[in-house]
Amino acid sequence: MKTNEQAIWGIIKDVFSYVKYLTLSKEEKTEVNIRLVKDKYWFQELMLNEPSILKLVDGDKEFRRYFSSRKMVRKLLRDKEERQRFKGLLNDRLN
Repeated sequence: MKTNEQAIWGIIKDVFSYVKYLTLSKEEKTEVNIRLVKDKYWFQELMLNEPSILKLVDGDKEFRRYFSSRKMVRKLLRDKEERQRFKGLLNDRLN
């Protein structure tokens, strides 16, 4: 169980991280969002099965636009249905 000081410290760190994110350029925000997705287990499994996904995500304009939206990336990270839709979009682009 967290103590109050630990909880407050966690909130302060989150606020500073968000402020830092807000000051990034659009391209830097996109890179941060791509990195968040790349760290997830399900995406790493996709990359192992199909290594060309990484080039597709980094180079395709539609995916860059998708990853420039913090809202879309947060939804992708937490919503199973959104992940399935994203995987379908990847498969459509690859084939």
